[in-house]
Parts: sequence; C-alpha cells; structure tokens
Amino acid sequence: VASLTAAFKVTKDNQYAEHAIRHLHKWFINKETRMNPNMNYAQAIKGICAGRGVGLIDGIHLVEVARSLSVLEENSGIDKNDAKIIKEWFAEFLDWMTTHEYGIDERERKNNHGSCWVMQAAEYARLTQNVEMTNYCIDRYKTVLLPNQMAEDGSFPMELERTKPYGYSLFNIDILASVCKILSSDDVNLW
Repeated sequence: VASLTAAFKVTKDNQYAEHAIRHLHKWFINKETRMNPNMNYAQAIKGICAGRGVGLIDGIHLVEVARSLSVLEENSGIDKNDAKIIKEWFAEFLDWMTTHEYGIDERERKNNHGSCWVMQAAEYARLTQNVEMTNYCIDRYKTVLLPNQMAEDGSFPMELERTKPYGYSLFNIDILASVCKILSSDDVNLW
C-alpha cells in the first residue's frame, strides 16, 4: 500500500491509488477478508501461548498503511466512506492496544518494544484525530522513552546489552525519530 501510494503521489496516475485501495478493501473493509483490529495471536508459540504482547511489534508496518491513507485522502485518491471505515478500524486497533493485556505489556517494555508501541499509538491517534492519545504519546516520549532509554552519550544501554546491539540501537533510533516526526507540530517540537 505504501509503495503504491507513493507511486500515485509521484506520478498522479490513478491506477496506483486504485490498486492500493484494492489492498485496503481486502485488509480493512471487506468483512469476509479483513484483518481483525487486534493482534491476539501475534508471536504465538504452539503448545505454550496463543499470543503475546511482544507480538505487537510485528504491527509496525501498519504505520505505513495509516500514513498512506492520509496521503490518499489529501490527493483525492480514496472515497471518503472507505477512508472513514479504515479509520474506524485503526481506532478499534488503537483501543485494543491500550486496553488488552498484550498491548499494555508491550507499552510497558523498557526497550525498542516500548518505543514501537508509542510509534504505532501516535500514528493511529494522528490518523483518527485522537487528541487525548496524541498527548499521552507526547508525554510518554518525553518522560518515559527518552530519559529511560537514551544515555547522555546518545547510546541505548538496554539495546547494547542485547545479542545484536548495533542493529537494535539503529532500529530504536529509527523508531524514536519516527515518533518525533509523527508527534511534532508547530506547538510541540520533539526533535
């Protein structure tokens, strides 16, 4: 969806938007094929658990879908009713993230998992115009993520203790930069 939306924006060729919308219909609108607005079974382990909180990190690519929807809307590339239905899906997913034990577990993670939760929540709040959640994410970035994850030298001590410290550190700074991009405005500069 993100690639097709980018092609539509660059070329102004409606075939790309139409193809993106076909995907959006299958994943978010069509009741027979759409994804449920939760990740109850993410990172399930057969015989051990049906799903777990750390599985929410697998949903980070949905941020691209949410941003794509905004681009399609801004460029008259999607029907208003379709956009409304998809936004309702993201509002339900955001509600799941903030109330289900798996979402809460992921939010409370001290490393890049907690950062990914904020990035997702921030983007879905932006898309659905959920001001309360946007403000929550701004506060969480300022008071939890940044002071507890980044050392004064710019390193991420919790990521440096992991098996792939360089990769995890780069991943986390990328996620935190995305949080800054999503949440910064004329009134709030998280950079």
